[in-house]
Amino acid sequence: MLKRLLLILMVLLSLEGITQRATSASVDDTLFDYFKRLRTIQNIDKKLALNDSIRAIFGRILKEKDSFEHGFDTLKTIGKILSPDEKFRLINWNIIKPDGTYNYYCYVQFYNEDKDEIRLTELHDASDSISDPEQQVLMADQWYGALYYEIVPAKVKRRNHYLLLGWDGGDLFVNRKVIDVLSFSSSGVPRFGKSVFKFKKDRKKRVVFEFSYMATMRLFYDDDIDMVVFEHMTPIKPSLKGQKVAYGSDLTFDGLEFEDGKWILRENLDVKNSKKQLNKRKKDISYTF
Repeated sequence: MLKRLLLILMVLLSLEGITQRATSASVDDTLFDYFKRLRTIQNIDKKLALNDSIRAIFGRILKEKDSFEHGFDTLKTIGKILSPDEKFRLINWNIIKPDGTYNYYCYVQFYNEDKDEIRLTELHDASDSISDPEQQVLMADQWYGALYYEIVPAKVKRRNHYLLLGWDGGDLFVNRKVIDVLSFSSSGVPRFGKSVFKFKKDRKKRVVFEFSYMATMRLFYDDDIDMVVFEHMTPIKPSLKGQKVAYGSDLTFDGLEFEDGKWILRENLDVKNSKKQLNKRKKDISYTF
């Protein structure tokens, strides 16, 4: 009798595993199809309607604990970034609008170890309405949207924060690179922006670089020198200072070094020997639909 019960239990567990895998595969197939269609639809209203369906699927499945380890491997055209300490994950993409600007979308999956559960937060892009973004602390419903490609953890005493390195397509004339700061409450509520950046006399809560749409800018974390490194962007003529559409790289590098809880500007870095890092981002990341 006991052997029979054990056999039934093993069969039920096996069936449950098969069902879960089948469900995951079905969801992946649906999302793959939706993102494929999202790339081809030209009408912005239809595109946003389809995107709402994608958001509804992610909003449902990403709450499940098992989804935190699901790789969504067939979805090659969205960002899926796990923090180095495996505390949270970002699911990230964007849509281009008819005027050449972008809407950004992101879900934050935070794993609460104490409760062994996932806290899911959908971020809402409010970039157009945020004045002076380098000085704002923002919550999920007022997010400065970007496509993230790297997470850099830092620790101050017992509190963690994370630098998010990202790309923002800006508009028809200007592109941006963004260094934002993400921190969490004890229950996993995300907050963006923190007064941790020192640019000489300036203090910033996030860093936004603007430059010509024809230019590129390398921004990455360099393990060799333990700094966030970025190309120095300058106007092509001194008379065009402040006109970001005329800014490009002068082929020198600056960086941010973490010291006493702050990220401090270090200018004119020698990164010539860090070929691996310099070649890491040969072109800007973009998951644009």
